[in-house]
Amino acid sequence: EPDAAAPARAPLVLPAAPVREREEEGVVVYRSDGGIPILVRRKPGAALASIGLLTLGGACEEGAEEAGLTMLMARSATKGTATRTAAQLAEEAELLGGSIGASVGAESFGWSITVPNARVAAAAGLLADVVQRPSFPEDAFENERTVALADARMLRDDMYRFPVRLLVEKAFAGHPYGQPASGNETTLRNIGIGRAIAWHSRFYEAPTAIAIVGDVDPDEAAAMLASEFAELRWAEGGTVSRPEWPDSVQTSAASREKAQTALAIGFPGPARDDDDRYVAALISTVASGLGGRFFDELRDRQSLAYTVNLFGVDRRAAGLFVSYIATSPEKEEVARAGLLNEFARLRESPVTAEELHRAKRYAIGTHAIRQESSSAVLGDVLDAWTFGTLAELGEFERKVESVTATRMLEVAQRYFDASRRVEGIVRGLPGTS
Repeated sequence: EPDAAAPARAPLVLPAAPVREREEEGVVVYRSDGGIPILVRRKPGAALASIGLLTLGGACEEGAEEAGLTMLMARSATKGTATRTAAQLAEEAELLGGSIGASVGAESFGWSITVPNARVAAAAGLLADVVQRPSFPEDAFENERTVALADARMLRDDMYRFPVRLLVEKAFAGHPYGQPASGNETTLRNIGIGRAIAWHSRFYEAPTAIAIVGDVDPDEAAAMLASEFAELRWAEGGTVSRPEWPDSVQTSAASREKAQTALAIGFPGPARDDDDRYVAALISTVASGLGGRFFDELRDRQSLAYTVNLFGVDRRAAGLFVSYIATSPEKEEVARAGLLNEFARLRESPVTAEELHRAKRYAIGTHAIRQESSSAVLGDVLDAWTFGTLAELGEFERKVESVTATRMLEVAQRYFDASRRVEGIVRGLPGTS
């Protein structure tokens, strides 16, 4: 009698084996039954394996009134699934020797886990559960909101992050790049759990890629990932419009009861698909860090700065150079003039052969060290697939070596126009202890 009342179970349908498409730069490319690219990079002898998923979109698709939505969704997804509580997820991940992390950038988001190589199958199942079947417990979602709000409040007193935030918001005003992926105190309060659940549901069909880096058999690893992530389907992603850089000096300022003033000065830079991003990286290395021009001149010789640096950001539709200097409040004007003078020097004459050589060795050496880490290689593979081409993975050293002092001068002249700079300033108050 009970048997007669039991509902008929649908026959178990196993997903088709992934199709192997090609191998490029050590990465074997497969396609799942749902069209999801599965990227396998074998790393013989590696003790650790890293699995990750990256989806194009997210924060750049949020409305201005709900900045931080993708971040809340991605973090909350790791706090419980249809079959596991947050505690069970954390305990299982710990027993495997890893933890599931969520990452959210301006144009992509995803989840990843790194475990000892022998436990990769169990880790893939755990990660797939989080990605495809999150339960979004309300208390966990509110905890994530509380943490995000606390970070947003701390940001306002952070003398490094806040002036950079002011700069980016001003430089890309009215564009998705000007919205913080982490949200702010107003937008984070606007986002309800229902909105996060609906946002997550959009990405079952999305421009997603899955990758694994470790000492694995490519065919076996691809079949495992295709089976575990069978609920996902690939779809074309949206585009981001090119932002218009301001054509005059723009400033966004705030004041704090601090004993220092922090000034961030921004210039436009090359986008992600522009080979000049390699040039930009070397310019930043020449200018920044111990032994760099900015440090030597503004801190060591002129005693104008507590700290000073320069770094580049490249995104699909635009890039950005950000320079930062922290000084005493009464030295703001002379510190600004000193920093702008260093940019003028980069525009006026080529860097020296020694500076160029040192910057190249640093870039290539740092890149080589990254290749030792499975998780770093995973990030490089997913980034290359999502924003560029896999060919990039084998081109780094050649692209860096091809940079000349003349090209660096040309890039500096193209971008470092002081009349179009954007400033983010947090002014301290003289006499504050």
